[in-house]
Amino acid sequence: MTVEGVARQRPPPTAGPDRILLFGARAARGFGAGALSILLALDLSRVGYSAAGIGLLLGLALAGAAAWAIAVPRIELRWPRRSVFVLSAATLALGGFLLWIDLASPLLLLTALLLGGIVVGGADVSPLGALEQAALAGTTPDRSRTRTYAIYNLLGYVGVALGALAAGPLSAAGGLRIAGLPPGPHGIPFLLYGLLGLGLLPLYRGLSGGVDRPAGGARTSPLSPASRPVVYSLAALFSVDAFGGGLVVNSLVVYYFATVFHPEVDLLGFVFFLSNLAAGLSLVLAAPLARRFGLVRTMVFSHIPSNLFLILLVVAPSFAIASILWVARATLSQMDVPTRQSYVQAIVPAEDRGAAAGYTTAARSVQALGAPVTGSFLAAGGPWIAAPFALAGSVKIVYDLAIYRRFRKLRPPEEDG
Repeated sequence: MTVEGVARQRPPPTAGPDRILLFGARAARGFGAGALSILLALDLSRVGYSAAGIGLLLGLALAGAAAWAIAVPRIELRWPRRSVFVLSAATLALGGFLLWIDLASPLLLLTALLLGGIVVGGADVSPLGALEQAALAGTTPDRSRTRTYAIYNLLGYVGVALGALAAGPLSAAGGLRIAGLPPGPHGIPFLLYGLLGLGLLPLYRGLSGGVDRPAGGARTSPLSPASRPVVYSLAALFSVDAFGGGLVVNSLVVYYFATVFHPEVDLLGFVFFLSNLAAGLSLVLAAPLARRFGLVRTMVFSHIPSNLFLILLVVAPSFAIASILWVARATLSQMDVPTRQSYVQAIVPAEDRGAAAGYTTAARSVQALGAPVTGSFLAAGGPWIAAPFALAGSVKIVYDLAIYRRFRKLRPPEEDG
């Protein structure tokens, strides 16, 4: 069956410029997140925080972003979406400036992390990510929607990569002191992150009224009754997938490869460079495959082989075989990202899109629970050190089968007939 009761509107005349602004914002935010993903933990360690404390703080950053992603749909009931964009960009800027002012102050640090704008990685669990996804859906026809999300995610991916590349030179630039600030590193990357947030303000203010949430009458809930079971089911399933992904974050996989196979650092870097290129390729391939096979089938049937490669890493006899499996997994691993976002926006009415994006984005913050589990396995040593790969692959295959069973018959409008 196809989606019923979802009114479709033609994109407004301003859709093209709005889409370009949203693409630019995603790339810029990715750059900031990529730089912070390299530097924040290191700088926290330098000012005296323990490894356990750093893990807790990064988890709080994820929790703050997720909480704001949930809150944004309720704010949208009272404010235009463009105003919520500006508010969210302002909190991002404030968070960066607070980190720059005094990273060693627990009060300023906690405030910065809980504002929701500090995103330290490629996974965009943030209020701005949810708002951009909802706004993009109104700028493109149904048949171009998945391609739009593929470009959007690819630009974010490029931004993260460039930010990570720039992290070293930015860190080497030292700090910038201003009279009256407390003693501390005052790292330039944090200042630039705050300035990036300020730079997003005119970008979001330049959006047209076409990105605003359509009026849905006098509503007290961000989601209509018809959309609630669909969105809540998707959010629950996405949280399972995110937990599986959190078990095999790159930093822990690097540790596993180094411990088991002892490769040179340059060789490790080359393998992860290849895997990043492969992941970007998977984003490009997602749209044509979705047109051919459908959104749900593309999500599931690209994901299952990817997770089988993950499980096979447990028995990889050499670094060469393990590297091939890791790159092969990356070639398929990101196809579900634009298809997932496109599907969420396709199966709810336009006035529910912000809430659908917010709730499903926030659900992915569960990935923060995966790293401590993997850390425990790695600390146990012996055969347990490979357990995260088997567990992650198994959890994610369960997710694949569950989402296919639940949503295989609920097709988006472009797949009608």
